Amino acid sequence: LKCRYGVGPLGFAAMGGMGGIEDFLGLAGVSGACGMALVALLSVLDAQFSMSTMHGFAQGLVLLFCALICLQGETRLFYSYHEAVQENFGFALKPAGRGSTYFLASLYCIGARGAVVAEEAARETSHSSAFSFFWYSCCLAMLIGGASSFWTWRTERRSALFQANSGGDLDAYYISS
Repeated sequence: LKCRYGVGPLGFAAMGGMGGIEDFLGLAGVSGACGMALVALLSVLDAQFSMSTMHGFAQGLVLLFCALICLQGETRLFYSYHEAVQENFGFALKPAGRGSTYFLASLYCIGARGAVVAEEAARETSHSSAFSFFWYSCCLAMLIGGASSFWTWRTERRSALFQANSGGDLDAYYISS
């Protein structure tokens, strides 16, 4: 994500505000990763009140791990771990992989919270509306991050196809074979 002013620490334009759709898509992707990390934290906070404490902690740990991997794919923030992520979790470096991760995680979290709320309603106990609001807001951020990652993947793919069909660099074809 580049602009005429340079690139900041998270990969966004350092000055000049939002420069275009690329900056917005990058910001939406980072918000998806941050939303996943916040849901992981909320999952751990909710684990002490649920029946299966270990399930809540495992769910939070997996969501946090996926959030950090996707954050690395979005921003390249952790330079020392980039090779390990590239070698073991290559899906996080591709926009389609991050989009799939955001969508699957958000759908899982929406279903998990719905099951908890339904269980509390069946037991006729109250649940926190504020907690559910934060939970579903983070799920919405993940859905938006997934949509932006798929949009980025689509535009990268279209531009690659246009370059290939226009015969832009014919020498690269012969050199690569």
